[in-house]
Amino acid sequence: MTEHPSTPRPPRAGAALALVTVLVTACGTGPAGPPAPGTSPPPPPPSSSTATAGPSAPPELVTVPAYYAGRTGMSGGLEVALYREFARVPLDGDRVATALRVALSPPRDPDYLVPWPEGTRLLGVERLEDLVTVDLSAEAATPPPDADAALAQAALQQVVHTVTAADPSVAGVQLLVDGSRVPDLWDLGAHAGEALARASAAEVLGPVWVLQPEEGARVTSPVTVAGRATVFEGTVGWDVVDAGGRVVAQGWTTASAAGPGRGDFSVVVDLPPGEHTVRAFSESARDGSRVAEDSKAVTVTG
Repeated sequence: MTEHPSTPRPPRAGAALALVTVLVTACGTGPAGPPAPGTSPPPPPPSSSTATAGPSAPPELVTVPAYYAGRTGMSGGLEVALYREFARVPLDGDRVATALRVALSPPRDPDYLVPWPEGTRLLGVERLEDLVTVDLSAEAATPPPDADAALAQAALQQVVHTVTAADPSVAGVQLLVDGSRVPDLWDLGAHAGEALARASAAEVLGPVWVLQPEEGARVTSPVTVAGRATVFEGTVGWDVVDAGGRVVAQGWTTASAAGPGRGDFSVVVDLPPGEHTVRAFSESARDGSRVAEDSKAVTVTG
């Protein structure tokens, strides 16, 4: 596979790529005059020490998608790819803003990473028709220590994929850093001066995803290992290792579509109780080595 830059979104007829700013102005009142004769002044507002807090409604919980980056072990192609997790969290703003805040937080799977510099925060999300503008804090302008062109492209597509997964009606994403457009992220050739659309799955998603079981899951045997893959001839390798690193099960399966398509795969495995790591992978066409591995640590309870 070869790298492709993030895909610019074609301009939408009649829609300006401008931020929509909603200004909320609080209207105050002037000083009150003296009370009318024969009336008493109104009581002062309750202080924080005397106000009685009523019962508050619990925060609304939503399940949102969040994309992260991961190194594939491949060379000359998709060195950094995207992987997806779901999180059930309190709604913070709308679904898009909530999903982006999750995507800027550490993933559950320790093999994944946030491709943005440490301390990067979401400053705001604005929408104009089917265009969403995402404003990240100033920390996003400084490249991480291991930044390269592949990581920069993955960082842009992480934002695009998270936004469009949280709201599929979004067609394009404009990125700002501290209120300014980013012609070239980290000066590494990742162009973001205009609205971006999703790149194709083969260009940006991890060649192999393990979607079931999830990281840290507690499961009973037999265990279903399922996921999605974009690999040559749809061939997916898999194995399971125990806490001591011993392979307790292994095999090959075929996804429902061969690359560059993306297909589903699933196998059912009998496993003994204990701590295990489930792994799925592809083989390098160059030397047959294992690449594009995705793994999940699980506990088999019985």
